[in-house]
Amino acid sequence: MNQRSERGSVPEVRHLLLSTQLFFFVVIAVCVLINHSATSETDGISFYVVYHLTIPLMVPGFCVGAYGMWRTSTHFTGTDAPHLTVAGLRVISIGLLLLLVTPFNKGTFLNWTHMTIGVIVALVEFAICALLLVQHRAPGSVVAFLVTLAGGILAAASLPDWHFAYLLQGEIIFDLGFSWCLIEWTYALDARNQRAFAQVC
Repeated sequence: MNQRSERGSVPEVRHLLLSTQLFFFVVIAVCVLINHSATSETDGISFYVVYHLTIPLMVPGFCVGAYGMWRTSTHFTGTDAPHLTVAGLRVISIGLLLLLVTPFNKGTFLNWTHMTIGVIVALVEFAICALLLVQHRAPGSVVAFLVTLAGGILAAASLPDWHFAYLLQGEIIFDLGFSWCLIEWTYALDARNQRAFAQVC
């Protein structure tokens, strides 16, 4: 019975991920349409957290994204997903909310706090993607990891002050890859549950 209930809940969490992540990326797309300037490319997604026209969009966007991460972590608690994934998703959820309340343009302290939170969230996301690749080397998880890695490299290369301003693009690609990895996690768990259910039967 427990295994059957887990199998039934995997598509549910997948739909939750798809809907919350879609909302998040639609918000980002609208923000880019509102202001796609050199400043946004230099400051990345965080620019839209402090830009007056996009703040009303980013608040619900980040909150919905955080909700999706937390609900996904709750679901993964009842599966054989690694504890690091469960804890990591909760760190990401809290981190998204903290990014909203630490505007980087309001002084040195908030700037460093915002950057530190952003780096921690990014490292946790990358660790989750790497963990998926180790445990589930399906073609989809490999491609998702490579997309995440490419976005991370592009974003990291944009941080030094050498006029390589592609932080916004790098962060968007990185987040798309991470979202893909989470969807791949649901397929991996679904496959495991089906195999376990078949063995019981």
